[in-house]
Amino acid sequence: MGFVCKVLQDELYRKILDSLLDFTRKCSSTRQHSDWTSQMRASEIPTAALVLGVNVPDHDMTFQSLSELLQQSVSPFVASVQAKECGALKQLMKRVLERLMDTVVTVEDDDEEEEEAKQTSTQHHGRVHCSLGALCDWYSCQTKKSSNGTPGKKRSSPGGDGQQQPPVVIIFKDLEAFSPKVLQDFILICSRYIERLPLMFIFGIATSPSTIQHMLPHSVSSLLCIELFQSLTCTQHLATVIDKLILTHHFPFKLNAKVMQVLISIFLYHDFSVRNFIKGVQLALLEHFHSQPLSVLCCEKQEALRNATQLGCKDLERIRTLPSFKRYVEKQESQEQESLLRDDAHLKVDWFILIITYR
Repeated sequence: MGFVCKVLQDELYRKILDSLLDFTRKCSSTRQHSDWTSQMRASEIPTAALVLGVNVPDHDMTFQSLSELLQQSVSPFVASVQAKECGALKQLMKRVLERLMDTVVTVEDDDEEEEEAKQTSTQHHGRVHCSLGALCDWYSCQTKKSSNGTPGKKRSSPGGDGQQQPPVVIIFKDLEAFSPKVLQDFILICSRYIERLPLMFIFGIATSPSTIQHMLPHSVSSLLCIELFQSLTCTQHLATVIDKLILTHHFPFKLNAKVMQVLISIFLYHDFSVRNFIKGVQLALLEHFHSQPLSVLCCEKQEALRNATQLGCKDLERIRTLPSFKRYVEKQESQEQESLLRDDAHLKVDWFILIITYR
């Protein structure tokens, strides 16, 4: 069921993911041709503002799919960061460099040096600038290796667009949770290297696009060339999951009204998470199969027949109390009724074969 849900979620986000891929390809292509400066200023960083809604627990799966698609078809240089691991500027730089370069980046812990780096982070002499300069050198080395055909990090895409400078994509999964000061300093630093490093940002936004204006002053936001992408609302997502998954013949397990009401109430009044709604359905399935001994018959035909022959007397009595079984017995002749109600062997053989055959 988890796999089916992931496939369904990928289908729901396919349109917006395809739009994001087109945006990254367009920006990368524009940068490498003469119309770069006519489309945007040389100091502007292409930025996709991805509004995903308040169902934050669902975002990880979306960003995972996005990262995989970007690496497969646009650029191998993709790094995702979260606010909880980037409380300071040097921590943000460290995470970005480590995930792009796939190596350990050492940061000095000396308090005096740390304070000096913070004070000079918007100048050309800061320690953080040198780290980003190292990223530029590494990127140049990687792209030269790829263009020369020597072993290195793959840059080519299935589309075979022949690009010589694949973009360096940095995904901020939860923009609202980042420190505005850290974000501002990071953008200022990156803007100084945009001519050497084809940077591209993706902002994951849970609330509103106006978040960017609230977090970044004009002097910083003007360094970004922002394009907005809006996903389905979480309620639309949930309605699609219920319609295409739960209310279909492919999903034989039917939830009663009380369970559905509880799950939908949790969704509407707690987290708006479709992912957690699916986990609730899975928990209901687990509870049902754990508490109902006859659930051993809810499987493939051959396995169900084997399990039927191993049922005990108590299990057979439970079957005889089922409304569906009672309706079936009422339609039979009196001798058959007697056999089904009193002969355990007859019940195991005849009736189980019948119901499993017509399942």
